[in-house]
Amino acid sequence: MDGELGEDMLTEILVRLPYKSLARFQCVSTSWQCLISGDYLRRRLPLITSGVLFHDSGARGGDGLRKQAYTYVCASGDGGGGVAEADMGFFPGHESSTIIDGCNGMLLYYASHPAAFHVVNPTTRRWAKLPAPRRKTLLSVLAFDPCASPHYKVMCFTGWLPRGASVDVFDSEDGAWREHEVDFGLDTDAMSATMHYFDGSIHVLAYSGHIVRIDLATMACAVTALPAPVSCRARAGHCRGRLRYASSDGSRLKFWELRDAVTGEWALKHELGIKDLVAGEPSGPGLQGDNFLFMAFNPDREVVYMWTPWRLVAFDMEKRRVEEEWALATEKEKEGAHLIQIWLFPFSRHLANSLA
Repeated sequence: MDGELGEDMLTEILVRLPYKSLARFQCVSTSWQCLISGDYLRRRLPLITSGVLFHDSGARGGDGLRKQAYTYVCASGDGGGGVAEADMGFFPGHESSTIIDGCNGMLLYYASHPAAFHVVNPTTRRWAKLPAPRRKTLLSVLAFDPCASPHYKVMCFTGWLPRGASVDVFDSEDGAWREHEVDFGLDTDAMSATMHYFDGSIHVLAYSGHIVRIDLATMACAVTALPAPVSCRARAGHCRGRLRYASSDGSRLKFWELRDAVTGEWALKHELGIKDLVAGEPSGPGLQGDNFLFMAFNPDREVVYMWTPWRLVAFDMEKRRVEEEWALATEKEKEGAHLIQIWLFPFSRHLANSLA
């Protein structure tokens, strides 16, 4: 069939299919697998938008039962502008575990009795149970980059030191936990729980006005001063291969780019105020109201993603307009729901092959 259609025609058909179908169609034949896993088709596909949604304790689902506190949501991909909860029923531990982190399309679940970690891929509907952790965990982080490798790491902080921490790190490549001690280079009390995985490292914001880079290959830490104070709304991210920092003074957002990690040189890339967001375009969408929260950077373009009840909004910083909006769900489902973390990541052979 693919020989009759030709590779170009087949590619045009495949780029119009849902991501889950693409992942499964790799099994059709060797030629399909090569085509789907190739960089040419991946570059033709839009980034996948997904994240973790938090429900207040009183929220209930359509069946009247209390909802799990954290659920996974994903853009429909059909052009309808919707963001809906994904069906995680394929994972047997969904009801007995809690989503504690996510990274680039993979989710980290944790069950406390008995202690167990699971990493779940909603795209391919596969999951893996990690070996039992060696020590009690205080904070856990998932690190996965579908552009670089099908392997992932889970870093668990197991104890706090005056200027560092004891950590256990699981590497899916060898399937083992390893114990480490890290030296933050700052007082531990200054560290926040706001983290971002990028370029093989966990970047942690510190309330002292710094960002700490933990290299997962060597477990060495590097400290860089930030250009603006760290607040509860500050976020780290990346765009076009460089680390970004988003800070807010309550009325304006500023977006900085790290130009030189050695010298700590930052450059102010963009500023965004409430009036910019509310104005929008006369013929296009615009935000109504001043309650907006920065969520993420687009990794490839000068676009930022904002959360406003109850919509996710993509704002083009170069064109200075709202580019796209995703409605969360129905009015009933919106009650008590908050989007707390999102990712924009590419479909790739590593995403499709992870947990295979």
